[in-house]
Amino acid sequence: MKLLDRYILAKTLWPLIATVSIALVALLMEQTVRLLDLVVNKGGPLSLILRMLANLIPHYLGIALPAAFFIGVLLAVSRLSSESELDAMHASGVPLHRMIAPLMMFAVLLVIFGTIIVGFLQPYTRYGYRALIYLVTETAWYSALEKGAFFSGFGNSTILVDDISEGGRRLTGIFVYQDKSTGGSVTTTAQTGYVVRSQTDDQLVLKLEQGARIDTDGPNKKINALTFARFELPLDIALAPEPYRIRGASEREQTLPELWHNVWTLPKTDPMYYAVHAELHERLVRIATYLFLPLLAFPLGSSTRRTRRGTGIAVGIVLIVIFYYLLQFGHDVSANGRLSPWISLWLPFFVYAGFSSWAFWEANVSPGHNFVETVLARIESLFDNVRQIGRRRKAPA
Repeated sequence: MKLLDRYILAKTLWPLIATVSIALVALLMEQTVRLLDLVVNKGGPLSLILRMLANLIPHYLGIALPAAFFIGVLLAVSRLSSESELDAMHASGVPLHRMIAPLMMFAVLLVIFGTIIVGFLQPYTRYGYRALIYLVTETAWYSALEKGAFFSGFGNSTILVDDISEGGRRLTGIFVYQDKSTGGSVTTTAQTGYVVRSQTDDQLVLKLEQGARIDTDGPNKKINALTFARFELPLDIALAPEPYRIRGASEREQTLPELWHNVWTLPKTDPMYYAVHAELHERLVRIATYLFLPLLAFPLGSSTRRTRRGTGIAVGIVLIVIFYYLLQFGHDVSANGRLSPWISLWLPFFVYAGFSSWAFWEANVSPGHNFVETVLARIESLFDNVRQIGRRRKAPA
């Protein structure tokens, strides 16, 4: 790799890494607040939250990486243009298509990486996240136990509580009677208790505080009594939720090979037929999007000769946001069977790819005097006129 290629890639990588990091932290922090409220109120360990957040990383990475790549190229080219480095490269005989070559090679690597994320990691982690949510929210304990009533569905035990609070997690006035398989019984009482999940196997555990325990041995008639400040009582496995469904019931949980197989095998009468087609085409479009992002970002970033840097960046971000909204809308109408994915998904892709290729060709043929720079200059002039009108209205008469 030549020095020029390394220099351009270095200018691109730092904004890309910073953008991905900021986006991931912001998105995960927003989810952390919601998951804390969900898991803590259900008595789950904090390690469960970390597992949920880990399953969300591929999903958010698939969203943030294309946008970060576009912004990274845009900022890198904008900086090179504003510091006249692009002019110096062009004057030394280096055309724009040579400058963009390392970025296109990097885009190919991102296509491979994006295929792994979107095609394989996201389906598995999406299923894992939903399975963990199910584990936290679905359990027979909260619906079966009633205050002031004996509950005998606890294996070989009978339990009675005076009061239940905090959504079924905190118990007061606890009485537990257990029959021993060898004869005899164990009676446990406690002032308070909390239902939590074990950090090792996610089993429900009743953590008792300030109580007593009487163990009676049937054959020998021997009685052992003790008091405790804290005691953990594992709950019967029968109170655990039913096993979560298998992966693949939703098209979003299917890998690319599974979607490809279902596209050719599912009949049109199957309820998932259109959804599977839409999901496959949307993923392929999102993966292929990496290839035209440098072609669009380069002419927008190099337009700082005649406009301020912020204008090209703002226009570029707006174009990418509109594109992804079009993909989301195209996926929805295609999943409902109202429109073919070749129209709802691939048509916007080819329009954007064609416009990006044409814009880059214009910038390559006429650097400094092309259509993109002219349009951006007019947009900036329009905003300047609007700001001047606003200042005149605010000025005193």
